This record gives sequence, structure tokens and C-alpha cells, in this order.
Amino acid sequence: MTDHSQDASINDNPRNQHHSLLLKGLQEFNSREFYEAHETLEDYWRMLKDDEKELVQSIIQAAVAYYHFGRGNRVGARKLLVRAVARAESVARDTLGIKTEPYLETIKKSLQTVESDSNEAMEMPTISFI
Repeated sequence: MTDHSQDASINDNPRNQHHSLLLKGLQEFNSREFYEAHETLEDYWRMLKDDEKELVQSIIQAAVAYYHFGRGNRVGARKLLVRAVARAESVARDTLGIKTEPYLETIKKSLQTVESDSNEAMEMPTISFI
């Protein structure tokens, strides 16, 4: 596995109070290791409640959607992106100290790409902290 200790978007959080599973899962997500991110974040998700749980579930669903898309499963990717968008829209802005607006806007663009059935490259978010 690649060392992402220099990823500014994850490790330069001045509070640095985030759970290690969240940090690891977001590093994997940002490295496009979507299956691994899903596995890591699922372990973290079980500890959460309310908006925090909803946001992490959105990220998990987006990760699985991108995994499906990469394997040619556009139907599965669309289904999961619809759910990921709905969950991300339902949470308070910057839940868990994550910049939710850029994340949400990018997964909406990803959904549009899947729904358009075009062959254009799909934009994928890089998740970062406020």
C-alpha cells in the first residue's frame, strides 16, 4: 500500500482529532482504492450516529459506486450514487470537519455522467477537511 502521510488534504487538519479509521479510509478513497476505503470506513461507520453516520455511509456508497463504475457496472454505480447524494444532502455542512460541499458537488457530477451514458471520464472527489 502507498504511504499517504504527506497527503495535505487529510493530515494537515489542525485539530488532528479524527479517528484513525476515518483518516485511513479517506486516504484510501483519495488514492482511488475504493474497495479498501469501503472496508475501512464500514468499520468506522458502525461507531457513529446521526449526521456523522449518514455522511460516512454516503462516502462508503460513493466508494462502492466508483468501484462498480470501474468494473463496467453503470447500473450499480448509478444506484449507489443516487443514495450517496441523498445522504450527503441530508447532513449538516462540514460534518466531521469534512468539506461536504465540494464532495457533494462532485458526486452529483459523477451521477450526471453515469446517467448520461456517455463515455466521458468520470470526475471523482478528493475529500478534505475544513
